[in-house]
Amino acid sequence: MPLCSKSFDFLSCNYLLGLEDLTLDYCYGFEEFKLSSHSIKHLSILNDDKAIKAAIDAPNITDKVLGMGKACGDSIFLPAADGSMDRISELPQAILHHILSFLSQDEAAETSLLSKSWNYVWSTRPNIEFREKWFHGDKEKFMSVLNKTLQGYHDQNLCVHEFLVEMSRVDSEIVLLLEKWIPRVVLNMGVKKFSLYNYSKIAVYFDLPSVVFEAKALQKLYLYGCKLNPKPLDKVLFKHLKTLSLEQAYITDETFEKIISSCHLIEYVILDRCEGLRTIKVNENHKYLKDFQLKEVHDVSIEIDAPTLETFKIVCNVKWFHQHNYFPHLKSLYLYMVRLSSKSFDFFSCNFPCLEELRVYLCYGFKQFRLISRSIKHLGICGTEEQSIKATIDTPNIVEFEYEGDIPRSLSFTTTFSEWKSKIYLITSHASSSSWFLKLYDSLSQSEISLNLFQQYPPDRVVVEPDIDNIYGDGLCKPVVVEDLHLNFSRIIF
Repeated sequence: MPLCSKSFDFLSCNYLLGLEDLTLDYCYGFEEFKLSSHSIKHLSILNDDKAIKAAIDAPNITDKVLGMGKACGDSIFLPAADGSMDRISELPQAILHHILSFLSQDEAAETSLLSKSWNYVWSTRPNIEFREKWFHGDKEKFMSVLNKTLQGYHDQNLCVHEFLVEMSRVDSEIVLLLEKWIPRVVLNMGVKKFSLYNYSKIAVYFDLPSVVFEAKALQKLYLYGCKLNPKPLDKVLFKHLKTLSLEQAYITDETFEKIISSCHLIEYVILDRCEGLRTIKVNENHKYLKDFQLKEVHDVSIEIDAPTLETFKIVCNVKWFHQHNYFPHLKSLYLYMVRLSSKSFDFFSCNFPCLEELRVYLCYGFKQFRLISRSIKHLGICGTEEQSIKATIDTPNIVEFEYEGDIPRSLSFTTTFSEWKSKIYLITSHASSSSWFLKLYDSLSQSEISLNLFQQYPPDRVVVEPDIDNIYGDGLCKPVVVEDLHLNFSRIIF
């Protein structure tokens, strides 16, 4: 219905003294108005076409719905006669949507109890999620809510910035429903964060529609239990993608290469238990890459040349591969079950000038190493059962050192000037004299020591008693200071 600004003067005049409920939905012909009424209690003004500037003096109003344009104009509510005012509800809709984006779906839904206006705000917020577990196994209700909600967003031409679906099964009905809505969400609703989690107990992948790769506005992509198109992709339009997380997914080398080569703004890459990959290549063209994580991806070769990398995590059985690449900004390196050599630690010393945290857990291929770094503050070493490590560590700015494994053959710290903490977890199955403790203490004497000793021994062997005389020697050694001491002895049952 067409209106003008003077229409509101008429609504404010004395001819409508008893007006309590005013609804003006999708009227047009005005860009600003002033409304003054002491009788109005319920107000609803919806207009999707343009932003509107409004000044509303309605001291007895109890609830309202304002949806004035995709970019709401300035809405000014004059306070009630008693001075009370719900300032949060008066905020522009875009800000209220932003506030609700920090709440879960359930928490956001509870705000609908506040008033009719909040019911409209929460039901049109730009981040929506559907989790099948909320429906306690009722698949039909889960599908009905998903379909009805997305149909409402589609009919009102609303934006969806964040879209999440979590399902516990993959069958033909769910596949058809998702194939219906995913293209509309990623192409027409401006989605920026797309998350799809397939937690099916049966090992069945969900075939991700290739249209997802045409989402130009997409910034974050999280997939679990999905199969990315095994056929060569025609086009990938991830011009703004910053985060790529694939868990328990199937993806071929060709598809990954096509995706990663199109993501020039990529910052975070997580590949966790992915199948189909044999080669992973990331080159210097990815000038914004900060975090790369590879977990339990087997039989794969890796080539990473990303000077901007800050965090690098590898949790799988691969051979250390960077012999010449330089990582000037790398701060955290986590290696688990990676094949190393003594020269690998020389590489760490030379090519990671800003490295602050180094964790080497259950890695193999070396028995001794030397590490020199003025930047490392946190160092963690966990050896295998077959390893008895000999290490020389020159890290003058160390803050914390952790070691777990068998009694080291030799462990020495040099040029350590600052106060620091050492946490030692010794797991051994052979008896030894107490001399190892003195050697270990000499290396760590400048630190605050926490010692955990776990000794396993066969039933026919007696636990070696502490050799007090050997510890104190001729009495010239000062008493040993250990902040925390935990001892655990157990018999091995064959």
